[in-house]
Amino acid sequence: MSARRRSRRVPRLAGRAAGSPGGFHPRPATTHVGTMTPDSNPHHGREFTAAWSEHMPGSMTHPGPRQNTWGTPAGANHAVADASVPIAEVLDTLWRARGVHTNPATGAPGTIPQRAIPSAGACYPVQVHLLCGTGCDVPPGIHAYNAEDSTTHRRTAAAPAMAGAILVFSVLPQRTAARYHHRALPLLLADTAYALLGVSRHAASRGLKSRWLTADPATLAAVARLPDYAAWQGRWPDTAPELALTALAVGAGDELPSLAQWGMAAAGPAGRPQPCPQRQPRTVASVEHWAAGPGLRHPEHAYDLTPGAVLGTVELLRRRSLPIHSPISNLAHPVRRVPWGVWRRLLGAFPLPAPAGCDVVVLGQEDIAKRGLHLECAGQEWVHSLDGILLLRTRAAPDEAAMWWAAGAAAHLLYSSLATGREHTFRPVAGWTGTRDGFITLHALGFRAQRSEGNTHVGQ
Repeated sequence: MSARRRSRRVPRLAGRAAGSPGGFHPRPATTHVGTMTPDSNPHHGREFTAAWSEHMPGSMTHPGPRQNTWGTPAGANHAVADASVPIAEVLDTLWRARGVHTNPATGAPGTIPQRAIPSAGACYPVQVHLLCGTGCDVPPGIHAYNAEDSTTHRRTAAAPAMAGAILVFSVLPQRTAARYHHRALPLLLADTAYALLGVSRHAASRGLKSRWLTADPATLAAVARLPDYAAWQGRWPDTAPELALTALAVGAGDELPSLAQWGMAAAGPAGRPQPCPQRQPRTVASVEHWAAGPGLRHPEHAYDLTPGAVLGTVELLRRRSLPIHSPISNLAHPVRRVPWGVWRRLLGAFPLPAPAGCDVVVLGQEDIAKRGLHLECAGQEWVHSLDGILLLRTRAAPDEAAMWWAAGAAAHLLYSSLATGREHTFRPVAGWTGTRDGFITLHALGFRAQRSEGNTHVGQ
């Protein structure tokens, strides 16, 4: 990987307006700091490292269904009252749409829902399957959660005799790949990390413990009674192929459920979703190849996510990504000092160790300007309006373990800051390319001191 720097000026990008939708907002640019080609890493996951190349994403393709539809939702009479593990309520707080964002160009109501979790480009590819035992606020069995209307759908009543729940997080790769193409794979991990950490932090506010589990996509699909991603269209044609990425055990006691207790792979897929051929669902070839590689079995060990800041409903519902706007002068807005010491302590509570060669650096507004930071993140000139930004970086070629750590640590910091009342508003930033001082930025978290921002842009 080359660390050489180009001197040509990056032109302002044509196409979408600066305020267009985009949770992490990774935009293409024609020139970047440093280079990395898709073939710079010869291992099986070269589709993953291609996200940091200079190649521009192509035109938008069909994003497929917003979610799979699993039939009639469970009625209110099926809910379990006074449940010790109110996991459906936790998901409702995180995903239920509470209004819509206004169109930044017109000021009129838009179509993008306001949700407590962020998503790159407002694609919202993350899906959740609940493997519920006893004590949950839905009956035992495997349930699909529909974020569109915040309902649960029991796909099968089969369940082991155990307490608590396991949440299997899957994604609809077509949604993100349709917009970001070769830059999609790290965004799928980032979206999932923000969802997983959001669930764990809010579950803690309800007295629940949580543990990040380890398994590969095929194992996760089997225990959730889903087809493997590559076989999905063959088993359930005209439905949206899901790729299972990770899992979280949640419970009220000291003993949390394990994937082994749900080891019913021989039973096969259950509860087929309703076909929707008009939405053109498809399998993404690069994702199919990526899913078969070794990189997606993560974390290396199960990690307890219970300790840390407790994020209540009120605090969580206040979360909005800070708006994108042009840089403003320091006279109009005096810059707050970067609270790096406080954030360092919050990051220190994130249980997933940083992979070798990874670190975090914080830049203030002056450093952002001197560095010409927009050259490193696909020409996103709005980053010069930030009070500061945290860069989560690696000296090695980007891989899945490093990305899980980077996005997970950023999500942990964002949610912890919400819970502790820090006076800053955040926005995840993706679209990083090339190298700088021997480092590649995996993910970033921009921030500004809270002030009158008007309506926030997407990013949800």
